[in-house]
Amino acid sequence: MRIDIPDELGARLHKYSVVSNLSVPLLIQRWAEYFEEKASRAEPPPAIRSAPDGARAFDPVRPPNLAHTRAHGTFNGVQFSKWNDLLRTAHIQAFAKVGSFDALKKITHAQILNGNHSNDRGYHFLPEIGISLQGVDSIHAWSYSLRLAQHLRVPLQATVEWRHNDKAAYPGQMGFLEWSPE
Repeated sequence: MRIDIPDELGARLHKYSVVSNLSVPLLIQRWAEYFEEKASRAEPPPAIRSAPDGARAFDPVRPPNLAHTRAHGTFNGVQFSKWNDLLRTAHIQAFAKVGSFDALKKITHAQILNGNHSNDRGYHFLPEIGISLQGVDSIHAWSYSLRLAQHLRVPLQATVEWRHNDKAAYPGQMGFLEWSPE
């Protein structure tokens, strides 16, 4: 086999072969052996939980359009049964970890107010942590909750069902979104 090497790369290979007192072909062979050995010792990527039967797995960071869906799943092991439940659960857990309204405000993209502001522009009071959280659509519920899961480094899973609606991305189908810390 013949390999054409650009002049610049050839000069670099020659420099390393002189330093290591090896011929260029032997240097290339040693590098190949090094990387093969390194690859054989590398840990396999973390297992991705298989999607529930009939559900298609999607990239959690770039999910399909989640409009016209309902969802259930877990945020750090705590179950949720609809999108705004997910958002509430994520914020309650985030508050517990960061410890204050101001710290939570810095890490969330959701609209939050300190104290009880129920029924004021769609805010719902979370008595567990003393804040009000504005309700959002499914797309924002997922993205805000994913951001908190990433910040907290906790797992997040959701099984999504698209409604039978012509405007839905996958009418009548199921999807699965999962994010886990590495």
